Amino acid sequence: MKKSKIIILVITLLTIFNFHGQTYSSSFEKDIFNSYKKDSLNYSFLESLFAIDSSMNHETVKKYKQEILSLIKTFPLKEDKAKKEKRRVKEIYDEIHSRFFKKYVLDSYFTDILNNGTYNCVTASALYAFTFDELDIPYHVKETPSHVFLIAYPDTYKIYLETTVPGAYGFTIPKESEVKKIIDELIAYKLVTLEEVLDKGYIKFYEDYYYGKEFIDKKALIGMQYYNNGLTKLNDSDYDNALNNLRKSKVFYSSPLIKPILKSIMFTKVNELEFNKIDDIDYLIELLAISNYPEDYSISNVKSLLFKMIEHDDTNNVFIEQAIEKFKTIQTEKVKNETIEFLYDYLARAAATDEELDKALDYCDEILLLNPKSKTAEQVIEYACFKKVMLSMYDLSSLESFLEMSEKYTFLKSNNRYNISLAHFYGNIALINFQSKKIETGTDYLKKFESLVDDNNLVDNVNKVLIADLYLKAGNYYYYKNKYQSSYRIYTKGLSYIPNHPDLAKRAQWSKEEL
Repeated sequence: MKKSKIIILVITLLTIFNFHGQTYSSSFEKDIFNSYKKDSLNYSFLESLFAIDSSMNHETVKKYKQEILSLIKTFPLKEDKAKKEKRRVKEIYDEIHSRFFKKYVLDSYFTDILNNGTYNCVTASALYAFTFDELDIPYHVKETPSHVFLIAYPDTYKIYLETTVPGAYGFTIPKESEVKKIIDELIAYKLVTLEEVLDKGYIKFYEDYYYGKEFIDKKALIGMQYYNNGLTKLNDSDYDNALNNLRKSKVFYSSPLIKPILKSIMFTKVNELEFNKIDDIDYLIELLAISNYPEDYSISNVKSLLFKMIEHDDTNNVFIEQAIEKFKTIQTEKVKNETIEFLYDYLARAAATDEELDKALDYCDEILLLNPKSKTAEQVIEYACFKKVMLSMYDLSSLESFLEMSEKYTFLKSNNRYNISLAHFYGNIALINFQSKKIETGTDYLKKFESLVDDNNLVDNVNKVLIADLYLKAGNYYYYKNKYQSSYRIYTKGLSYIPNHPDLAKRAQWSKEEL
């Protein structure tokens, strides 16, 4: 029978569990999984049933397949009349049971049928499914909480095939009295309620329960083998192989029982990972994919794990950027965005600390795409932009770059450093132009400088050496041109910013004496 009991894990034992990622027991098994992942419609059902056996290869499977096909070729052709066709299905059923099935063993796999005749409901159902496919006999694979079986001709004859016992008890078209007994047993095991049964009546409930539209794809029988093996390994405290088998099971089998078991193991293990390897990141992403937010975990739980990553000695920016690309695959939008923002926050702050200003701004751009109101991004951008100003030549090209940044990050304009930076740009550009005898341009920027400084009361925030050099250079131009009124006005304006500056005071006095 298919195992269905969810095993309660002893947390203290899980400290010995080591996660190494999904592995394959043979190249044959790896080929099977890769082929299925490439094309899940056109895959070899029979070959896939053998994949769980590490000793299998294509040649051995081919030999086993011929053995099965040789028996199938002996079966009679399809009958036109219902009674004869039912009899034919019974004969096929009995012949397969007699030929291949020797002993029922819970922990057995498809290869065991061919090797020693041991079987369970999963492997027996799989052999019948392959046979019916070859003979074009319609069937459904049915699953109950602890069992798997087939129904041949589900839309017409509804032939129930119990695969774990031979003879009359295995081939069933039950009478009404037998139906009641079967359903009463389901009630006794609390798999259904009496109210559900009485609401429909025994016969209708029986047909809906066993023959209804709910059935599973035959590929689930491949996954069930891995599922059973996973539970066996878990019982043996072999957590590494348990997890590996349960992962493989999920490829073919979508049982709701797999997630709780996987989560029980993985949530315990995740706190032991160092998060200094991509495998660890893959592990966390897989865990998030099978878990429910926020019932199973919170954003703070995830961030506590990310702290381990950014604080680990082995990690660097390249690794964290690779991790971000991995985290972009997270399906829950809020979790994905907050996780990625957290890592970009770290990268942005680290880059700014290392004075990698352009890189810091690039990281901040990524943050703002996720969270336009990010305070971290705003703070780092302000630092980087104003630090770039401080390191610039304060020429026209640098001013244009600063204005472009200010248009891109408009919040810069509300920072007092924005006007202070502009004042230094205007002052330096004015000085450069006076030095180059470009008086008209120099005068324009001098006016901009004075207007900005006076209107915003910035004089205490502007470099005094710049002010002195600017007003001395501008005043000297007019002084030596014998334009003493202009030179006096400029020297005097400079003194209003730097009272008692000796050179400005002296030259202002000279200009005044010449008036």
